[in-house]
Amino acid sequence: MDTRQARILEHVRALSLRDNVGPDSFPIAATGAAQEPEDSSPDEEPLFAEDSFDEGTGESAIIDGPSSSDEGSSRTRRTRSTRESRPVTSRKRRVRPTQAVRPTLTPEAAKSYARALSGKQLSAQDIIHLEAIVLPTLRPAFDIVNESYDLLPANWNIWNQKRPAVDPLLHGVGRLQLTGHPSYTLVGTGFVCGPNAVLTNRHVAQIFVEGIGSGAALTYTPGVTCAMDMLAEVGSSASLLLDVDQPLTFSDLWDVAILHCQNLPAAVTPLPLASAAPATLNGGDVTIVGYPSYDPYESLADQANIFRTVFDRKRFQPGKMNGRADVLSFGKTVSAITHDCSTLGGNSGSALLCADTMQIIGIHFSGVTHVSNYAVPVWELMADPAFAGHALNFH
Repeated sequence: MDTRQARILEHVRALSLRDNVGPDSFPIAATGAAQEPEDSSPDEEPLFAEDSFDEGTGESAIIDGPSSSDEGSSRTRRTRSTRESRPVTSRKRRVRPTQAVRPTLTPEAAKSYARALSGKQLSAQDIIHLEAIVLPTLRPAFDIVNESYDLLPANWNIWNQKRPAVDPLLHGVGRLQLTGHPSYTLVGTGFVCGPNAVLTNRHVAQIFVEGIGSGAALTYTPGVTCAMDMLAEVGSSASLLLDVDQPLTFSDLWDVAILHCQNLPAAVTPLPLASAAPATLNGGDVTIVGYPSYDPYESLADQANIFRTVFDRKRFQPGKMNGRADVLSFGKTVSAITHDCSTLGGNSGSALLCADTMQIIGIHFSGVTHVSNYAVPVWELMADPAFAGHALNFH
């Protein structure tokens, strides 16, 4: 078993222990109802909204974050490349069904899952089952459609119960997009955090902002403008653009930037930022809300299994917190929130929502595949001099 396969196995075991689940916790597809994965990448090309930027661990993002290289592999998450824009595929807007989304295991995948949890010897096909079927079942990504999400499976029932409080918050998360930039169109995720303020990652903002510090020291790259699409949903060409007209400040301590926005639509209100840590950071339910984009340095098969080769669209990506960890960010060691939501490039700047408090507790900024993801703890920003004088919606 190579390093990558060992990571997959360990990740499945860790998630199962955290969730207290196993093969019997999920429906088993009838024979022939689900296709068994093959040891190959899917033939179909990924569906892109447009060109988009990868997550914040790449050299092009000027960040010294954690990497996820595999032994014997040329893929790492520290080296990114600009890719060509892909055409948008237009589809009719669909109506949100009332029937629950039901991730299922195939009979063979259930057997592989059981062998993994019992410590038995695993075959190469067992590992494929764990990666292609079990992991997407444990940590799925759900479409946000008509500014809401489908009825979720029982293991995510807390989000069904919280839907009346969650839905209004979804309006405040958007996709940052540029015009006039020579290399990028879509650059990541941002969310409204004050009457005229958008939070995102510093490494995202640095793609189109020049300078350091705050105020007049920061300007957009000449010829570049920025907007934030508050919709950009799967299966819809509808958009609601928010004018993001200037940079306000960069943190020297965290991978965070504030941008100025104009004229919030009536449905968009600033998201509530946690002024203190939740009661527990271990095992609590959280979700990422953001815009995962295709990562050319990760397996297309991996990404297809969770995101169905549809990228750069608003997703609801639930998971659990797993404490804090020291990670590198811009050459400094920071104590980040760790979480296990499924993320991709484009999720940089995504809001991390806590189910217990219904507040934003983190700003996702990086991750290590099949190990952990990392978020800036927002309550720490209250003591950051870079944010003094800015009206942010702390609760």
